[in-house]
Amino acid sequence: MNRAGTPRPAAGRRGGVALGVLGLMLLAFFSIVFMLGRPGYWKSFNDLVHHPFDPHPVGIDKRHKETAATTTEASKVVGAANLTTLKTVSEIANTTAASNSPSPSPATAGAKAPSAAAKANTSSTQAVAKKDAAVKATTDKEEEEEDDGKLTKLDSEYKPTREMVQRIAQNGYLVVTWANYHYFDFVKTWVMHVQQVGITGYIVGAMDDHLLREMIKLQYNCFSMKSGLTLGDFGWGSPTFAKMGREKIRLISIFLNLDVNVVIADVDVLWLRNPLPYFDRYPEADILTSSDNMAATVNDESLERYPEAGAAANIGIMLFRKKSLDFVSKWIEIIEADDKVWDQNAFNDLFRWGWRPLEPPNKNLFLGYNGTLTMGILPVSIFCSGHTMYVQRLGHRLGLEPYAVHATFQFSGTPGKRHRMREFMLHDDAPEYFDHKEGFVSFDMDGIPELLKNAGPATNTMDLSNVQGHFKLVNHQLQRLRIAFAISSVVLRRALVVPEVWCGLDRWWAPHAGRIPGAKFDLPFVCPLDHVLDLENGIFNRDFAEDHFGPATEIREYSFFNNSRMSPRVRNDRVVVELCASGSVDCSDGKQPAKILTEAGVRKIRIQSGLPSAALETALSSVRSVKVLHFASMANAMGELSDAAVARRFTERMKLYGSIWCCVAAHPGHIHYDLLWDVVPHTDKFQRVWNSSWVPKTGP
Repeated sequence: MNRAGTPRPAAGRRGGVALGVLGLMLLAFFSIVFMLGRPGYWKSFNDLVHHPFDPHPVGIDKRHKETAATTTEASKVVGAANLTTLKTVSEIANTTAASNSPSPSPATAGAKAPSAAAKANTSSTQAVAKKDAAVKATTDKEEEEEDDGKLTKLDSEYKPTREMVQRIAQNGYLVVTWANYHYFDFVKTWVMHVQQVGITGYIVGAMDDHLLREMIKLQYNCFSMKSGLTLGDFGWGSPTFAKMGREKIRLISIFLNLDVNVVIADVDVLWLRNPLPYFDRYPEADILTSSDNMAATVNDESLERYPEAGAAANIGIMLFRKKSLDFVSKWIEIIEADDKVWDQNAFNDLFRWGWRPLEPPNKNLFLGYNGTLTMGILPVSIFCSGHTMYVQRLGHRLGLEPYAVHATFQFSGTPGKRHRMREFMLHDDAPEYFDHKEGFVSFDMDGIPELLKNAGPATNTMDLSNVQGHFKLVNHQLQRLRIAFAISSVVLRRALVVPEVWCGLDRWWAPHAGRIPGAKFDLPFVCPLDHVLDLENGIFNRDFAEDHFGPATEIREYSFFNNSRMSPRVRNDRVVVELCASGSVDCSDGKQPAKILTEAGVRKIRIQSGLPSAALETALSSVRSVKVLHFASMANAMGELSDAAVARRFTERMKLYGSIWCCVAAHPGHIHYDLLWDVVPHTDKFQRVWNSSWVPKTGP
């Protein structure tokens, strides 16, 4: 017995355990020797470590330790580790080394007939259809399964090869984008525009099998780029967003190695004209890129003048020719050495390194990458940023027709991008978007001309004295919108068509005196809705419990009824709602349904101003089946919500709908919009109590 009173093990038992451990160690040793001696092991290891789409090709575990930045359930899905992968870049490039010679350069391919490109696209589509049939059993089995990040038979069937790329390429160009399933509507919109402008040489990379299956069904030119990232929103600036950028650069390298000129474009880039003839104007250019420059340095379709157009190059739209492959390899090397380096910053450093003008000058091109490559900046008026297109409308002002717009310089995340596209009637919405089971409410915004007179910069300084007119203008519109939200969502359960919103000042992420520095456009201006309302965490957030926040609001963009997809059956089924004084002729007091009148061929009803919600609902019941109720004004269009509990819930919802304006030169310098600004007293979303008139106040 030992001192603790427990029995000692017998010596024989100790020896048996030791022999057992030794035996297990010898078995493990010989198993390892056996595995290392198999050629297939090193093939699998090489594939895993050098997966061309893996954000961390030498750090396998790092790939799956980060979670998505968003809080929605879908964005919490993270791909599991890939145990089998696509071939390395060099292997892919050499997969079909015996195939046809590379496509001719743009300089020699310009005479290729459009019909030939169309035939190539047709054969590509047929090939996709055949593949679809061949893997139908696989896709049916996997349809409902979650994508775990492992390589499937489907991924193997749709890996990028030289034969695939050469078949799809158009006059030596391949237009490339990529996405995950979260951005499926963006993919459909991207492809719709590509096809409309006559680009047949395009391909879309699927970062998960869910998106790949959907694209196969639609017979898109597509390929698998199993990424091991999230199925949700990438979230600008998040670790997932940074990893996604690394995927993009690998795509450039892969396709350059397959002997095509690569036009790489983010999935939130919309092609409005075919850019390939434009790129043919610059056959000597090795790299052309879009730019964040706020103003044009040229008034036509010429490349921007560098370094006058000295803002950061934006890597959302780029052209790479084969000579740039060393540049791309160095770019990959830099961002792989430090995962904190932003891919766009690394690109700009290389792009500008040792730059010098061409001698003699030629088409505004210049030498970059230590003088070894010919570079150019695409004109910001026609290869537009979100600011030059949606805010400045620069191409329109110069009488130019844009080739593309990239959804940058915007707010409210992905919902903000989508809504801007819709405002300009560029988003590919399903037919049901243009109808609604209950119908629509629209209205005219009153009082704008007078408010515009003093809405711009008051002092051209970066302090509160400069912003007073802007907030008077916006607050007036917010008050009308609040009434419209109450009528449309609480009383009628209809979708609200939001009219144009005007702003006196631009919005940015830093202090300014009215416009983003460098921008040149008139103030006030019709501003995107994301300048004023929080679309991401407010209006389009479907996580708000109805028992606390009341019914959700559905909205449509100001251009909704002008969209060619709008059915006349919906557009023309319209009644105008006029407000009237109590006791005036045919003015409904809400005790009975309002009488439908017809004047000069226009159907209308007249309703007393300021009716409580229950009386308003009764008055409007005569037009319940009409698709569009258009209010001539929202000024006093409704009084109080009749049910106090309903009113409390609606108030809680309205607290969350205001966005921010940024910024004056203070810390903090932003000012929150408040849809309850005219209610005294009220408590805002930060629990600040307003017992007197609302004034612009920075923070919190």
